[in-house]
Amino acid sequence: MGKENAQQLATEETLQQNQARLNTTSGQQNPTPAPAPSSNPIVLAKPQPFDGTRGADKAFVGQIGLHAITYPKRFPTDASEVAFLVLFMKDYAATWSQLYLGLQPGTSGL
Repeated sequence: MGKENAQQLATEETLQQNQARLNTTSGQQNPTPAPAPSSNPIVLAKPQPFDGTRGADKAFVGQIGLHAITYPKRFPTDASEVAFLVLFMKDYAATWSQLYLGLQPGTSGL
């Protein structure tokens, strides 16, 4: 029993010394703060341009919707989402979108 007691005391003393050493060094070091996580690490490809081809509209709207969901701060209003959508329209779809935007109040000059 005496040997076990001595061994336990030695272990406790070693632990206390290690703890004291850790306390001393942690006060001296300035730990480097962890880098702030980026607001959104996902990077999406730009939507494929939409030319008005029948059947391609669902994929195009899906790509635009994916951007709106992934980057909500970029699309605070419906108008900002529509403006983004129009940027990727070409040919017949672009012609139609410009006419449509011209008819909407507050959208001229978009």
